Amino acid sequence: MTEKNNPQFLPIRVRFITVMQRYSGQKELDMSLPEDPEEAVAMIVRQFRIPWAGRLEKSVRVFINKELLEVFAASGRKLAEGDRISFIPMSDGG
Repeated sequence: MTEKNNPQFLPIRVRFITVMQRYSGQKELDMSLPEDPEEAVAMIVRQFRIPWAGRLEKSVRVFINKELLEVFAASGRKLAEGDRISFIPMSDGG
């Protein structure tokens, strides 16, 4: 993906919770990401070489601000400057 294909890139805070920090090496960072939420998540996954397909996509939830990615994307909304994308593993405990 290039800026030519999607000219609207925004500063977004990305958070990696607990075990997800192993991919980025840090808890939070700011990234310039496309306004399309699904494209933005795909870009993060590619950049940090997160082995998303398979187990992780079933055991980690992605939130935009405090809303699940799927719900946010289905609403047709776009990312805005200052939004937060969080990768949060689901708990195995009961």
